[in-house]
Amino acid sequence: MKFSLTTDKIQSALSAVMSAVPTKSTLPILGNILMEADGKFLKLSATDLEISITTSLETKITKKGSVAIPAKTFADIINALPQTEIEIESTNNRIEMRFGTGDYKISGMSADEFPKLPEFDSKKEIRIPANVVRSLIAKTAFSVSNDETRPALNGILWQTNGERMRMVATDGHRLSRAEADNTVLQGLHGDVIVPPRAFNLISKLASESVSEVGVVFGDSTLVFICGNNTISTRIIEGPYPNTEQVIPKNNDKNLIVPKTLLNETLRRVSILSNSLTRQVKFSISKNTLELSATNVDLGGEAIEKIPCQYDSDDLEIGYNAQYILDILKQLEGDEVRFALSSSTAAAVVTAADDGADYLCLVMPLRLAD
Repeated sequence: MKFSLTTDKIQSALSAVMSAVPTKSTLPILGNILMEADGKFLKLSATDLEISITTSLETKITKKGSVAIPAKTFADIINALPQTEIEIESTNNRIEMRFGTGDYKISGMSADEFPKLPEFDSKKEIRIPANVVRSLIAKTAFSVSNDETRPALNGILWQTNGERMRMVATDGHRLSRAEADNTVLQGLHGDVIVPPRAFNLISKLASESVSEVGVVFGDSTLVFICGNNTISTRIIEGPYPNTEQVIPKNNDKNLIVPKTLLNETLRRVSILSNSLTRQVKFSISKNTLELSATNVDLGGEAIEKIPCQYDSDDLEIGYNAQYILDILKQLEGDEVRFALSSSTAAAVVTAADDGADYLCLVMPLRLAD
């Protein structure tokens, strides 16, 4: 195998595939990148057996071939090089990199030892707007559970069968649900549970210059095509819990607060919250919201009052401040609405002007006596 290209091109390709190289593995081959040169294209691939990434780039190839190359060592060398033309050649799994006055050699492994990557039928590829996918991911990924005893909750539920495309995530303490028009995927596939890491890679690789993301649904895998990058991920086995039945329908006490003001105030007050629970008390009365926190270890207390719209019975509710801040970061509009019923029931949080496309649910914390 022999080819040449500029260092910036291969640095960009390496940046994409390195996301799939495991930091630790009992299989040494997984610490390698599969490099394949054929025709006019160089392909770099990496996998941790759950997620695979392949990126291709057009370059000058003088001899086709393939080799598995140590990922970290190769990336460290390439990323340390100046902007220049580099020639890479492999012979008997020995890789040589030549540029200007420099010459580097490292040993690789046979490409035959690299795990077989998932195959897919490109004819089944469906193109969907990249900005829609990025938005739905950002609005839900933070609610994914880390509890490995409930594997279905370790992923994002992606519902594509109806008139509205929907993503849902929950960890049992909070829930996020985002929707968008679904003119392309409607009726083509059922629900799938996708590892958030795969979706996060899509957000990373589907840059602003990428207008569409290709999707290929398989029986146990899902493939995304983002520009020159292909991401394959296993689908998490379900079923996913029925989240509709846990979303309150009769929360009739509405608290409306300026979003930016709440975000800034909550950040300040939460500095003195309990380091484990991050609890901040919301004391709600007519047109006034008081935020307070106490940290016994620091001997600290914080109280701030901000204006709001509220005209129901007074309430005192405790929330994990970080959960609220995560939601505020994704909400659009200038005001946020909390639909409440009591100090022990979940709050439904939406944008004040239109909550149809994005809804979050937050369970309260028990207030300390």
